[in-house]
Amino acid sequence: MNSIRLLTLISAIFYVAIGISSPLITLYLQSLGASFAQISMILASVVITMFFANYLWGWLSDRIGRRKPLLITGLLILATSFFLLSWAPSGNFAWAARIFEGTGSAAYGTLSLAIMGDLLEAEKAKGRRMGVFRGIGSFGFFVGAMIGGRLADATSIATTLMLCSAIYLITALCALAIREIQPDAGTSIVKRQLPSLNPRTVLANLRSLPLFFLIGVLLWTAAHSASASMWPNYMQTFGYSKTASSSLWGLAALIEFPAMVVAGSLSDAIGRTPLLIAGGSFISLTNLGYVLLAGVFPALLCIQVLRGFGFGSYTTTAMTFATERSEQQQRGSKSGIFNTMGNAGSMLGTFLGGTLVQAFNFQVMYGVCAGLALAAALCFLALRYRDRKQAAVAMST
Repeated sequence: MNSIRLLTLISAIFYVAIGISSPLITLYLQSLGASFAQISMILASVVITMFFANYLWGWLSDRIGRRKPLLITGLLILATSFFLLSWAPSGNFAWAARIFEGTGSAAYGTLSLAIMGDLLEAEKAKGRRMGVFRGIGSFGFFVGAMIGGRLADATSIATTLMLCSAIYLITALCALAIREIQPDAGTSIVKRQLPSLNPRTVLANLRSLPLFFLIGVLLWTAAHSASASMWPNYMQTFGYSKTASSSLWGLAALIEFPAMVVAGSLSDAIGRTPLLIAGGSFISLTNLGYVLLAGVFPALLCIQVLRGFGFGSYTTTAMTFATERSEQQQRGSKSGIFNTMGNAGSMLGTFLGGTLVQAFNFQVMYGVCAGLALAAALCFLALRYRDRKQAAVAMST
C-alpha cells in the first residue's frame, strides 16, 4: 500500500474514534458534575493547548526533517489520554486528561496535513486527492457516531472512551508503515533555511497565507466549534436520545464524504475561493435552521444534510489552499499556522458556546454562529476579489 492510501486509511480509522467521542464528550463532562460554563472552560483549555502545540509540532517536523516519528508520538498521546479520560473520577481529572489529549490532536492535525501535502506536491488534482483523504475521514466519523451513541446507551460513555483509546493505538501502529518524503539529502542545512521559533519568523510564516483567508478560517471555525460544542445538550432539550443525537451528527458526516470529493474536484476546476464561500454560506444557513427548525425532525434531517455540504466544501478546500502555499521544507510550519488559526477560532467558539447558553439560551447561541459563518463567507469573497485583481494585474504586465 502506498503512503497516500495508508495515510487515508489512518484518517478513516482516526475519525472513527472522533465520531465515537465527539457527540458524547460534553454529556460525559456533565455527568462528572461540570456546568455548561465549566464545560466551555474545559473545551477552551483543550483548544488553547492545541493553539500553541500546532505550530510547535509543525516547526519541530521542519527542523528535524521528519514528520512520521512525531505523528506516531501524537497518536500514542491520544491513546493514553483517552484511557485516562475513561477512568476520570472527577471533572478536574477529566480536564487534565483532555489537555493532554490536545497535544496529541495538534500533532495529528498538523503533521498528517503536512505529510499529505508533501505526498501530493507533484499532483495536478490536489483538491480531489485531498477531498478523498479528508472525506474518508468523515465517513469514519459517521461510522463512529453510529457506534458511539448505541454503545453509550447500552453500556456507558466511559466504555466508548476506552474503545477510542484502543483505536488510536491501532492508528499509531499503522503509521509505522508510512514512507514519508524527506528533504533532499544533498541540500545543506543552511540552504534548507530551517525555521526558527523567533517572533519574526513566526510572523513571516503567518503573512505567507492571505489575511482574508486566515480571518475566514478563524470565523468559520468559531461558528462550527460553538455550534458543535453544545449540540448534544441542545438535542436533549427536544427529547432526542444519545442514539438519535449521534445518528443525526453521523448523517452530516456521511454527506461530508462525497461533498469533500466533489468540492475538491470543483476547486481544481474553478478555483479554491468559490468553494470556501459556499462552505461559509451553507454553515450560516445550517445554524439558522437550528434556531428555527431543530424541533421538527424531518426538517432537522435536511439541515444536517446542508451542514454536511457546508463542512465538506470548506474543509477540503481550506486544507488544499493551505498546503499548496508552501514548500516542503516549511510545510510543517505553514500547516501549523493554518491549524493554529483554526484553533483560535475553536477557542472563540468553545468559549461562546456554553457562555451564551448559560447567559441567554441555545437559540441566541446558534444565531451568533450563523452570523460568524456568514462573516467567514464574506472574508472568502474578499479573498476571491483580491486574487482576481492580482491575476488581472499580472496579466496586464
